[in-house]
Amino acid sequence: MADRDEANERQPQGEIEGDAGDVVAGKVAIRQGGARSIRAREVSIHQGGAGRVHADQVVVTQGGIVLARTGSAQVTAGAVGVVAATGEVELQASAAKLVLARDEVELEHSAAVAVATRRAEISDSAIGVLIAGRVDARNVRVMFGVKEAFAFGAAAGAALWLLTTWRRR
Repeated sequence: MADRDEANERQPQGEIEGDAGDVVAGKVAIRQGGARSIRAREVSIHQGGAGRVHADQVVVTQGGIVLARTGSAQVTAGAVGVVAATGEVELQASAAKLVLARDEVELEHSAAVAVATRRAEISDSAIGVLIAGRVDARNVRVMFGVKEAFAFGAAAGAALWLLTTWRRR
């Protein structure tokens, strides 16, 4: 374990202002800039963005990420396309298309198209589809739960089947 910590300490630390391509470093901080892809232990984005991020910890403030694979993520006043985390994901005044978390998802004043997690803690937010083992919610609008999503899928499938059958005649 000590060898791994020493190796991580030797990795370069990067701060990016402006645009960068592919970044590999121990810690990366982006301020008013962007990167195509980032691989690091810790990533901090402030008023910037990234295409792909693979990190142990991600913190975004007024920025965005298209695809994030992380241990934990915290997004404040930002946006994420897809975030897949082994730990906790926290969205505050943010938006996400797809949130997958093995541990917990916390949404506060946020919106998400789909959330799948073991435990969800949601307040003053909107979610399209929510799949969670345990939900603690206050003032939440969920468009589809599990039953509603299956019913919608079945109805959409039947409607498409009828349309294709009708067109053939």
